[in-house]
Amino acid sequence: MDDDGAASPAHHGGGGGGGGDIRLVCDYCGYADEYSPDDAEDGFFSCHQCSAVHTSTQATAADPDDFQNPGNMSFHRVSQSAKPRTPAPYKTPFHAPHAPAAPAFNGFDEPSEPRDFVSGDEAWGDPEELANRVRWRYVQGLQVILQRQLEVLVDRYRVGALVCGLAGTVWVRWVAASKVFDEMWARKVLAEDKAAQRLKYSAPGGEQVPLEVKLELEDEVFLPKDRRRVEFIFLLSLRMMLPVYSTLSVCFLACHIAREAVLPTDIYRWALEGKLPYVAAFTEVDKLLGTSIKHCPLNARQLFRPVRVIGIWQLEAAAGSIAQRIGLQLPSVNFYAIAQRYLNELSLPVGKILPHACRIYEWAMPAELWLSSNPARAPTQVCVMAILIVSLRLLYNINGQGIWEEICEAGRDAGGSGPDANLPPSMKPNGDTSEEFGTKELLCTLADAYDNIDVAHDYSKDLHSYLKYCKDVVFPGIACSAEEEHLIEIFQDMYKGRTGENPKAHMEEMRTTNGMNKRGRDGTFVGARCFSSAPGIQRIKSEMEGRGFCYMPPRKSLRSDGYLHYRRKTITGSLVCVGHADYYMLIRAFAKLAEVDVRIMHTSVLKLERRLAWIEQRIGKSLDALQNLPS
Repeated sequence: MDDDGAASPAHHGGGGGGGGDIRLVCDYCGYADEYSPDDAEDGFFSCHQCSAVHTSTQATAADPDDFQNPGNMSFHRVSQSAKPRTPAPYKTPFHAPHAPAAPAFNGFDEPSEPRDFVSGDEAWGDPEELANRVRWRYVQGLQVILQRQLEVLVDRYRVGALVCGLAGTVWVRWVAASKVFDEMWARKVLAEDKAAQRLKYSAPGGEQVPLEVKLELEDEVFLPKDRRRVEFIFLLSLRMMLPVYSTLSVCFLACHIAREAVLPTDIYRWALEGKLPYVAAFTEVDKLLGTSIKHCPLNARQLFRPVRVIGIWQLEAAAGSIAQRIGLQLPSVNFYAIAQRYLNELSLPVGKILPHACRIYEWAMPAELWLSSNPARAPTQVCVMAILIVSLRLLYNINGQGIWEEICEAGRDAGGSGPDANLPPSMKPNGDTSEEFGTKELLCTLADAYDNIDVAHDYSKDLHSYLKYCKDVVFPGIACSAEEEHLIEIFQDMYKGRTGENPKAHMEEMRTTNGMNKRGRDGTFVGARCFSSAPGIQRIKSEMEGRGFCYMPPRKSLRSDGYLHYRRKTITGSLVCVGHADYYMLIRAFAKLAEVDVRIMHTSVLKLERRLAWIEQRIGKSLDALQNLPS
């Protein structure tokens, strides 16, 4: 047979493979056609209509050095009783329900079996044509996933419909900026792969080791021998230029431009829990675009199955990078909406705190409130939290006076056993006093909100929710046999019977597991209130020490009632954050709500305080200069 670029290099000669043609009938669709030796792939033939593999017929070839005619090939019937060799994976057509399903995506590894027979030019096609088909399917699939995500944001989470138009414009400009439709893209990818292969086969001393396959024709320089490998080379390049997680970044960027109070933590949580189509979104691509057998050799799982859910920091950095690439001039975050949302979640008085925080925001305008492409920078929500913390310290005079120590001492002297016995009178549920919301009430409210903030995911509540999450999100589209379904039902009945016998004990166990009832270092359980049977201040000291903080006792003699600036100091060779218990109780609740480490929140507060101090210093110098102007 002819020795072209798509044929195996181990066979030479002409004549088109002297074995002749053979007529085969497909067992799945009943289509009959003539097959030549060039149509064999790994020694097996596939149906021209539905791509099913004919396992009963196999093409064989011998070593060309053992025969006079090196291109001689023959056919033989494989016995049905014998177990044939597993063929290379093929796509299952949508209209063939009895055909085996397509294999799961196992990364970008090369096939483990040798490919002795490679199809001809007609089956192979032009590599650039193959690249175009893979590229069109990939871009269209990502656009469909983005459309489904926007529909969920508008319908389920009440986001304004304006984000749909904004996301469409951002997506088109992002695809254009990525240069994924460059005319030379396919040739560049294959050239880079060829250079990498040459480097791989080069000797340590710098001498070039000749490759097994040398392509002579100019047009065949970009045509490797393994089609499957080339398909994944194109897919890997597309995933580098247009990552799957770019749909989430475009959604967040559109919400940011539309001034919606949607945070990176929301996008991350919804995508991870399966509420926002991302992890299992590839199952909807074929339903909306149709099967990809005729248009793309790769299935939806291989194309759009994400490896992981992008983190909060990376999500915001990716959105900032997209805005930078397409030349968008972004505004700052919607401080008023985000701050109001945080204050409501912490049950704090919005009317008293928010106006003061907005004045600090308008005065300082820190650069951390704008999106950035730097993945090492803290998210913008941390800066919003820092402004709220500084506002609370100014309004409630939290400067190390020992308010939390007084609360703990009063609770211990009360000697009550109930959870409400240790609270101040104004904080009890049925209290008749109507005192003003002061510093003690603020700290107790924050302590109670800290215990009530649930950062656990919905699928971790019980075993049934977790199994449903695994079935619908983690392993979608995987069918179980009848025996497995029956076994699953038996186990579910056993689990329901176990939880139904003692529901109170089960709920207590789930509360302990989810963190609602944690064990402290002193051996006692910490309830949902801000006090327990153990001394509260000892528990706070242990918690501060475990999180890299050094406890400072209350200030005995107050030199001034001004704002107290904290500093970090080096203790035993490590940098330790120093603070009072009042300040720590304040920042730990905000850090848990923002889902960041408490030290990162403390660092952001220190940075904002330095900026405010610098602004005050510049204003003071300007006022002095105005007063000393010559008359």
